[in-house]
Amino acid sequence: MRNLSESAFDFLERSVEEIKTHPKYSVIHFATAAELILKARLMREHWTLVVERTSDVSVEDFLSGQAKTVTQGDAIKRLKNACGENIPQDAVNQFGKIAAHRNRMIHFFHEAGQKEADNALTEEIVKELCLSWFYLERLLSDWNDQFEVFEEEILSVTWRMKQLRAYLQVAFDRLKPEIEAAKISGTVFTTCSGCGFDAAAVNEISEVFFEKRCKVCGLGENYIEIPCPNDCGKILHIDAQNVSGMTCENCEHEVTSEELGEALDTEFSDPSDCEPQANCAQCTGYGSVVQHNETFVCTKCLYSEDSAPQCGWCNERQIGGSDLEFSYHTGCEFCEGHAG
Repeated sequence: MRNLSESAFDFLERSVEEIKTHPKYSVIHFATAAELILKARLMREHWTLVVERTSDVSVEDFLSGQAKTVTQGDAIKRLKNACGENIPQDAVNQFGKIAAHRNRMIHFFHEAGQKEADNALTEEIVKELCLSWFYLERLLSDWNDQFEVFEEEILSVTWRMKQLRAYLQVAFDRLKPEIEAAKISGTVFTTCSGCGFDAAAVNEISEVFFEKRCKVCGLGENYIEIPCPNDCGKILHIDAQNVSGMTCENCEHEVTSEELGEALDTEFSDPSDCEPQANCAQCTGYGSVVQHNETFVCTKCLYSEDSAPQCGWCNERQIGGSDLEFSYHTGCEFCEGHAG
């Protein structure tokens, strides 16, 4: 695991250094680093999880580098099935985009492979890297106990990525007139967690539930604002990063998921009714989803969707998962269906 992790952070640092001079290699190195970190987490459980076909390889083959390892997609599946680690779909999609760019650069033509990539292309690449690092940094934070010996390397890459975000200043400056016009029209903007610019347009879903999307890097986030459940008068701002263990600064009351559910739940149901619970496949939240007006919201990660389809096998509802059209046979994220 240590060798894989050391290689991953080496690739990350190279990626940041090469963004302007060699954007092609910057993307290749970042995509490789993300994949290595996922595999390093797998190795924490057992080395056989990293090998594509365990039955055909020995530990000697693995240590000598002769064993074929799993793809990034399979690594994510094994992290979920074998390690209980559920990586949010937004992160999976972003890692997939970076990997697709890498594959195009290695095997086919990609505009960034030219000696001098134009500023617009460099700007787009920086957006992709910033979003990818946003999700990767969250995973490393969740896996702090797994990567604690690499704290110095993580801090170094974090600092470098913050410097890299300076390239997005060009995009922010270009969008400023549009943002100012939107402000005059009544749109509220707040700081984006991804790029750090005050360019995230806020959409008020209800009096307590909001979503925002950054015009610079494209990151979308949900958050809620509710009075402290301890009635101290403080209005709490809760987003996906602090929803777990959120503590009121005024009275030090720790907000529970049950209290969040009470604040968000607008669905009326008769106590005698047997309503199926709703789960969140994004964070594997079991029974964590409540209906908030026309939206279904997870009280553990604040992921939301407009509908919560019901599994044909276990009859429970879910958001953030795959299509449940054939779920009677294939199941959902929380059951194996009839076929299982």
